[in-house]
Amino acid sequence: MAATQIVNNEISTGQDLYRSIWYMGGLLKIHADGTDTNGQFSLIEAYSTPGMEPPMHVHQNEDELFYVLEGELTAFCGTRAIRATRGDSVFLPRCVPHTFRIDSETARALILVTPSGFENYFREIGRPAEQATLPPSPIIPDLEHIMRTANKYGVNFTDR
Repeated sequence: MAATQIVNNEISTGQDLYRSIWYMGGLLKIHADGTDTNGQFSLIEAYSTPGMEPPMHVHQNEDELFYVLEGELTAFCGTRAIRATRGDSVFLPRCVPHTFRIDSETARALILVTPSGFENYFREIGRPAEQATLPPSPIIPDLEHIMRTANKYGVNFTDR
């Protein structure tokens, strides 16, 4: 894996953008995926703005840990609301409904997903980033495609 540097909210690896994805209104950089970790985990850096957060959902296969690098967010896990700012971590276990809300102008977080595999959902829904910045406009795939792809990866959206 190449070393990664963050400079002025842009992600640079010294390589091209082959692991960067524009997903909805954000930029995802996959630092490590299942091929790098023998399926043990994936590590994703997410840079986003408010309004493009996922609805409440349940992962059947993965646990997630968010480590906030910049900005503020509130994670909703089961019946709990957990406020997180720079340097805070939030654990979102599988089989528990969860989501998050970005409470600052932008937020950047590392997301550890274990085991790996869910990074491929982002690859299927998003598109390769053309530059290491937020997309010029939100990329909104059709809802049926999102639901079908999420279900394929063991994720169900819920109303609670």
